[in-house]
Amino acid sequence: MSGGTSLQLDANVTSPPTTGKSSRCWWLRRICSPNPFYLLSVCFVLHGTSHWFHAESGAPFSPWPLFGLTAGYTLLLAATGFVVIRFGQVWDDARSILLIILLLFVQLSLIFDDTLVGDPVAGRRLLCACWAFSVVLSEALLCGLRIKLPWLFRLPYHGLIALLFFYPVALVSFETRLPTEVVLWRIFLFPTAAAIVMLTLIPAIRRGSGYTRQNGTPWLWPWYPWSLYVFLGACIGFRAYALSQSFDPVLSETFQSAMTYLSAFGVYFLIPLVFAIGILLLEIGLVENRRGAVNLALLVPLFCLCLSIPASFASRPYQAFLQLVIRDVGSPVWATLLGAFAFYGLATIRRVKSAEYLMAMTLLLLARVGSQTVDLSTLISPQWWPLLALGATELCLGLVSGRSRPIFVAVCTAIVGYDVFASSAESVPVLIRFATASTLVIGSVLVVGAVYHDRFAWILRLIGAPLLVVATLTVCALIDRATINLPLWFGPAFVATMSLTAMGYAVVTGMPLYRLSSLLCAVSGTVGLTEMAVAYLIRESGWRGATSFVTGIGCLALAAMISSWKAGWLRNVPRWFQGLLVVH
Repeated sequence: MSGGTSLQLDANVTSPPTTGKSSRCWWLRRICSPNPFYLLSVCFVLHGTSHWFHAESGAPFSPWPLFGLTAGYTLLLAATGFVVIRFGQVWDDARSILLIILLLFVQLSLIFDDTLVGDPVAGRRLLCACWAFSVVLSEALLCGLRIKLPWLFRLPYHGLIALLFFYPVALVSFETRLPTEVVLWRIFLFPTAAAIVMLTLIPAIRRGSGYTRQNGTPWLWPWYPWSLYVFLGACIGFRAYALSQSFDPVLSETFQSAMTYLSAFGVYFLIPLVFAIGILLLEIGLVENRRGAVNLALLVPLFCLCLSIPASFASRPYQAFLQLVIRDVGSPVWATLLGAFAFYGLATIRRVKSAEYLMAMTLLLLARVGSQTVDLSTLISPQWWPLLALGATELCLGLVSGRSRPIFVAVCTAIVGYDVFASSAESVPVLIRFATASTLVIGSVLVVGAVYHDRFAWILRLIGAPLLVVATLTVCALIDRATINLPLWFGPAFVATMSLTAMGYAVVTGMPLYRLSSLLCAVSGTVGLTEMAVAYLIRESGWRGATSFVTGIGCLALAAMISSWKAGWLRNVPRWFQGLLVVH
């Protein structure tokens, strides 16, 4: 319409008046371009049909005229779309019309919930009629408009449509009323069933974007056909909420509370569906080599974790069913973390960058989250099995890839697991646990750094030298404050071990930095042990000459330095230190 007006203006008037005329008709172009009247039409129609449930005539409710009204309007809208698309090629309006028709299918799937509850036989017939109408109309539009939807996309579409219409039948019984818990569990499993159907899109994704390139429309991938499934996914989420409103028996609520539409529904119901969407996003990103889609998919488990946190202030039906879920399955937070571990594990196997780190973070969270955890106040004491799983996974990744970082993470995880296990044994002193864990960490830094030769191993070799010095200083500072009796030879033996270890590592790796570390370990350890011995003598025997003795040692060191300066030895000290600081 706007295109034809513009052509007439260009042909009949000169350029300046055309500009003024177009500026005066800007509002007409703004309305006609997005054409919101299709959406306004369906809104008014849905509002009008909703009053069918509130007829004041006193006549018994008959659902078939309502089906006729809704189906007739859907056919009218489909015929309008067929004409404007097939003969007018107005593809901008086609998007609105086709998605609105899909919305009307969803409307048909839920407006007869009350009929299904009150009369299951009539409700089943209505749903079968609605499903058949939706299938026939969908195929008629696709064939009539010559829109190509390949079967690997078409079958999941029909699966989702069938799920919308036939799943409510499982929530009612044709003979006796189903138990409350059975109805609630089936409502809870509806998004899971939808997620399974959604995952059947994976074969279509693996065919690539060229699978729908010649589709009979001007829409390119991913707008076609993925806008269809994005819209369907949103409708399924809404349908899950609508099922809880229509079939939830509203446990233990008063009449006033029931009328406020309180139900057992929680957003954590939708987690399986969101996970399925994340898997599809991941697959799309990997097949099409789109990093943005992969990064968005990696955020999906974190979003699911936010959804899994139960509401602190909720209705009694919500709380009652949440307790059932925790009792029979586990808390939503715990189950979501298990799903996140599986998701990131799959991404790690597919060699997605950063997925390995996220998987490790998930397992660390599982070490404190149990099947009863719903918030921070219900965190559990550290568990060993997630640490064991993390260590085993990292060890396998390291052995397969030949990288040092997973091996180091696996060793550190084993050390933390040992500490968790030792903490449960009250007979193991804290000092022994700390010393053992620290020694194992330093040992893993040195061993992994020496065995491997990648960048991470180089970083380990670099930090190993100061770690030996820090360990020597820490032991010298704490040995006198130990709560257990240590033999007198422990201090000198430890200092000697650290110094010799650093010197040996310098020989093995060829890093002069460790020669400096050996010297610092020996000097700092000797000074620390001397200070400790003097303090011990003062404390035990009241030695009054301790100050003079220490002063004498200091004068000896100063005299030796002066003699070295006279001999010219100190002139080479800066060069010597510079050589020790060389890092290979």
